[in-house]
Amino acid sequence: MSESEAAGPEQRDDTAHPNVVEPFLDLDLQMLISMLDGDETGQSHFGVSLNIPGGVLYGQAISRKAYEEEWENSLRDASGSGSESLARVPRLVREAVREELGSRTPALLPRWVHLREATFLTGAANQTMRYALWRGRLADVAGWSLSLPS
Repeated sequence: MSESEAAGPEQRDDTAHPNVVEPFLDLDLQMLISMLDGDETGQSHFGVSLNIPGGVLYGQAISRKAYEEEWENSLRDASGSGSESLARVPRLVREAVREELGSRTPALLPRWVHLREATFLTGAANQTMRYALWRGRLADVAGWSLSLPS
């Protein structure tokens, strides 16, 4: 038995960042996100509601690829000088991550969830926030549903 297996799920090895210890993540949600990320067209999505600290967030779960493309497009469409330079940020981030990983194999299951057309509801009255794109850690998801509020 390896050291990471003996330590249990709270201490599992993460080859992408060997010094980072992640709490146990919901395997079902990770697998669903992994399926989205596996769609090379970046067109797949599904409605999801997430319980996260501070409230409930819901929207369309999308792949990392779709998120990066939409993020880049939104930066390019931003008004003002420098929007083209700003639009290169997602690509530069991607390249930096690849360089950091080098020949190491990245983690097999995702640790991030990406949403399009997200709405965040807090317990406070009139505290609804909307986001064209949202990215968050799966470790922060306390509960989830494959449905949107009606």
